[in-house]
Amino acid sequence: MQQQFAELQARISNNEPSQITNSESFYNAPTDLQELLRHVRKSTVTIECKNSQGSGWVIELGSPDPESDPEGYEIDQEFPVEVITNDHVIEECHDSPRKVRATANGETYDAILYSYDEENDLALVAIKQDVPALELSPKPEPGWWAVAVGTPYGLEGTVSIGNIMNLEGTDVIATTPLNSGNSGGPLINSMGQVIGTNSWVLTGDDDPQDWNVAVAHRALCKELVDCGVHRGWDWNDY
Repeated sequence: MQQQFAELQARISNNEPSQITNSESFYNAPTDLQELLRHVRKSTVTIECKNSQGSGWVIELGSPDPESDPEGYEIDQEFPVEVITNDHVIEECHDSPRKVRATANGETYDAILYSYDEENDLALVAIKQDVPALELSPKPEPGWWAVAVGTPYGLEGTVSIGNIMNLEGTDVIATTPLNSGNSGGPLINSMGQVIGTNSWVLTGDDDPQDWNVAVAHRALCKELVDCGVHRGWDWNDY
């Protein structure tokens, strides 16, 4: 499951919406919002672990090398499709990785917890079923249009829309509303590419209103995957 993220930008699924080449379009809603949401919702799943429920999104990472990572290779042969979610969604399954459940469209997928990173609140779940992967976004800019897809309060495929406010370290701050169950789902740009993984909100009395935070791809590199150099998003450019 280790592969450089630079290769992912070149991989486009058969169901992906038409590409937008004008960079100014990142600041506007897509011309075919219905098609974009259809595509993204097909690649977003519900993740459950005991009493916890959240969301996840499918990414293509390829297979590990059987010689350098025989254990990972063996897991990949049984569970070849990778899903990114939050660690706090699956933390009760750290000691029982096969207790993780993934569902979408009324179907329950065979799943296993492959890896997790408590510091950055990220986790990698693997499933058996073939679900289309999402592409990664270039580094976002303040003002970009953004949409969150997930399963808040058990409502699968829920959509909320906003914009990128700013970046702070590995946090992507957006006005896109998040609720309980959105954790682990994708924050998407106007091309249907994943900007980050929705993770938390500011809710205290003295906190800013409507600040919702996704974890940027840069954080995935710490423990979960071998990112290499991602084309279009310099991991050190913060």
